[in-house]
Amino acid sequence: MSTSRINDPLKGTVTGPRQGAVGGSNVLAAGAPVKRQVTLVYDAGPHDGLTNLQVKGSWDAAGRYSAQWSARPIPMKPVGDGKWAVTVEVLDDGQPHDWEWGVMADGPAGKSQWAVMSEGNLKLDLKKPTSTYAPTTYHEMGARRSGEDATFKFWAPNAKGVRVKVTDAEGRVRRFPMERDEGGNWSARVEGGWKELVGQSYVYEVEDSAGETSERPDPYAREMMGEQRGLSRMHLDAKTGREVNRYAPGNVELMRFDIDDEEDAHSAYLVLKDEGGRRLSGEELRKRLGDFDASLVDKLRDGRFNDFWARNVEPDGRIRMTNHGGAWTVLVNDPGNLVGLRYELQVYERDEKGELRLRDDGNRDGRLSDGERQKSPNNDPWSDVITEGSGVTFRGSVITDPASYTWKNDGAPREKDPSRWVVYQLHVGSFLGEAGNGDRSTLEDAGAKLDYFKKLGVTTLELLPVNEVEGNRNWGYLGVNSLAVESALGFEDEEGRWVSGTEALKRFIDEAHGRGLNVIADVVYNHVHGDYNGLWNLGGAENPYFNWSKEPGKFEQRDTPWGAVPAYWNPKVKQFFVDHAVAQVEELHFDGLRFDFTEPIKGVGGRDGWELLREINRQVHFFNPDVWTVAEQFDYDPSISRPAQKDGTGGGFDAQWYTEFQHRLVNDNGKPGLLQAAARGWKTDMDAFMSMLTNPRGLDGWKKALTIISNHDEVGNAQRTMNTAEGERPTDFPEQWSRNAARFVGGMGMAGPGIPMFFQGDEFGAQNDFRWGNPSTWDSDWSWESLGKDWDWDKVTFNDVRKASYERLFPVAPEVRAKDGEYQGLSEEDRKVFECLAAMPVERRTEAMLDITRRQSFHFYRDAIALRRSSPAFQADGEVHRVYTHDEDSVVAFTRKAGSEEYLVVGSLNRKNLEGYPMSLPPGRWKEVLNSDAAVYGGNNFGNYGATLSGGITKVNIPSAGYVVFRRE
Repeated sequence: MSTSRINDPLKGTVTGPRQGAVGGSNVLAAGAPVKRQVTLVYDAGPHDGLTNLQVKGSWDAAGRYSAQWSARPIPMKPVGDGKWAVTVEVLDDGQPHDWEWGVMADGPAGKSQWAVMSEGNLKLDLKKPTSTYAPTTYHEMGARRSGEDATFKFWAPNAKGVRVKVTDAEGRVRRFPMERDEGGNWSARVEGGWKELVGQSYVYEVEDSAGETSERPDPYAREMMGEQRGLSRMHLDAKTGREVNRYAPGNVELMRFDIDDEEDAHSAYLVLKDEGGRRLSGEELRKRLGDFDASLVDKLRDGRFNDFWARNVEPDGRIRMTNHGGAWTVLVNDPGNLVGLRYELQVYERDEKGELRLRDDGNRDGRLSDGERQKSPNNDPWSDVITEGSGVTFRGSVITDPASYTWKNDGAPREKDPSRWVVYQLHVGSFLGEAGNGDRSTLEDAGAKLDYFKKLGVTTLELLPVNEVEGNRNWGYLGVNSLAVESALGFEDEEGRWVSGTEALKRFIDEAHGRGLNVIADVVYNHVHGDYNGLWNLGGAENPYFNWSKEPGKFEQRDTPWGAVPAYWNPKVKQFFVDHAVAQVEELHFDGLRFDFTEPIKGVGGRDGWELLREINRQVHFFNPDVWTVAEQFDYDPSISRPAQKDGTGGGFDAQWYTEFQHRLVNDNGKPGLLQAAARGWKTDMDAFMSMLTNPRGLDGWKKALTIISNHDEVGNAQRTMNTAEGERPTDFPEQWSRNAARFVGGMGMAGPGIPMFFQGDEFGAQNDFRWGNPSTWDSDWSWESLGKDWDWDKVTFNDVRKASYERLFPVAPEVRAKDGEYQGLSEEDRKVFECLAAMPVERRTEAMLDITRRQSFHFYRDAIALRRSSPAFQADGEVHRVYTHDEDSVVAFTRKAGSEEYLVVGSLNRKNLEGYPMSLPPGRWKEVLNSDAAVYGGNNFGNYGATLSGGITKVNIPSAGYVVFRRE
């Protein structure tokens, strides 16, 4: 019996079709075979890289049923709008057969690749004239351009009726009725309406199964209206005044009004108005807002900022805003009492004559008209009315064309091999934040630091989730409920045009590619949560996005501690998350995807969740073979990072997010990490660390691991590396051993196996906690970058000994100081450093000296990364071999090798320098090439001074809380 051969990208060349689940049988009464013509359509949509599409199916050359798919492939023809079609003629013999079909195509992944992304093959119903398959649907769902027309498509299977409500900038509303198809999709077409409607906001007015009407944003929108500009919420502990997350019990909620990036402004004001636009007086505000214990705000700010409204209200009702590091802020109690009021943010600046003028006041009449206010980047362009959801909800959607951005740097050279990557994880909204995140950072700010990343030497940036979520200060892990990018990451460009979050992200990725950097997205498909989750009860209590019951009239919800698990079994729900993932790669041009906690997807979600993960990986690798995917999987599961096979095994991920590395090296709740133990005077388990290096748990190999040195969770839910190095009581100025030990951690990560990743700020020894839901802890403090711009940092010596010397000399009179032996012993460059510090106000000196140590830490990270990238021996899958461990002495040594290149890494977390430490080295001659204790890094310069050591029993100098690297000659 002959068989056809299909090239399946999931398993190389395989015999016959996929053996999917039995189903879709076609039965006809016995008799003469009946000819059936069926048109098969493959909707490739925006994936124009696919060519030479051919159909295979369960029939032979005569059209008779054939389980071996013995007929030759049939070419398909393009029919427009990304669709390919062919009509086949088969013989229906009346017997129950599982008629199936599938498609092969030439594309980015190669020629004759299997182009069906779901499990098994496509089912064919001979009773229907057409069978259509689309791997993705984001090109047809939502608000779309179709020639000159505007089309809308929205899935709400239980709704009684749906209308599109479109609102322009002046508040004028138009409504368009939608029609339902048999799959529960509602559609509308506005002929010739695209040019008029693009840029306007819209929602779907949904009449649910119970007859209740609600407004819903579009899950397929690429842009949302976003939180009202300048509004957010803050939550304080009722006793301590400490900022807490919004779900903390008994918290006190404040409305936060702020204006970003106006450091040059003279002053700023908040104006609150009644519904008619009349400004409320100070007396009216006090009456409406009532009394409040303002001491809570004092506790929050440590008395540094006076930004509570009642202390800054003018008699005429204008409220002075307080400057927080270039942002202007005012806090107002009881947000519920603000509902119904209108707000306006005013910025005053000096004009060329030195006179005060109101920013954006085009006609200079001293006030902002409605049009001027809407165009002001500090005020909301959609509405100035405060609602119950103000500062939280991202409101409705915006009609945009996702294909409108012109990419410039897709072909720019960048490191494509993940085994050679060094990954930097950052949270855009806090990356460069200041004043307790009073001044947030945006994608514009992150883009301005691209040269910094190049100087540091990292190859890849991993962004915390940038999908639209509630509130403008958020980690982003509430889950994905739309294809939109967080609006708060947008900015006003140099031409005065507001750049949406989506366009800002495209610009950032494009510019990063132009600098040779990869960018990875963090996506959250394991739950969806939020107070304004537009997917919840969509169309009625049947709640299709979250109903796990397959029985009509019943509802089953599955949960995680963070929110409900989407009903992946439902094809439309599954398709939404597939579409989101593929759009990250195809529309936004991300180079990879990091999946937040995958265990709930495949655990709580069962087989349906597992198949979702497999399909996403099939699709993104099919459309872009260079895309890299990594799963945050606990406990580690090697099968998740194996190829997706026909038999249902293999998750298709390229790697796992390997926090085990950080736990063994730095900090762990159960079994102390090396740094955690050493900092507290406990015994260090160097053997356990070495065992992990040579035999990693839960991995098929180190190439399958993103090795975590630090990340947002370990920092936010545990401690910064530097704070762990300080032991039980972190200080404002870490001591020498702690700083050395923090470098040790970074160095072990760069010298170790896997693909190293660290969190923003670790490269310069940041100490902020980065607590979830507590933006006041998010500032990393970048003041070190502005220090000593005219210093030759390679000649600067600064450590604890030098710090003590400086502190002794600061109060000494210059004429006496000039005769001091230590002062006279300073080099020319160090004397310049001292004089600069001595000239500073006393309260600034300590911070400046801390900034010196941060600059030194950055210098170390830069050199450690450079060494890693200089040799294939340090690639993710380079060989790792044990050389030596000693738990009591806290010493570890191992080699990294690839081909003829080999390096020896020797480190210690001992409290003392180990001079002439006897150790059996591998055969050969070993040249010291890096010492973490070098003076230029802030160390004491204890090491082997670039010497070449011989193999065998050899005496090695190992710095306290440091490491040295040798290259085999």
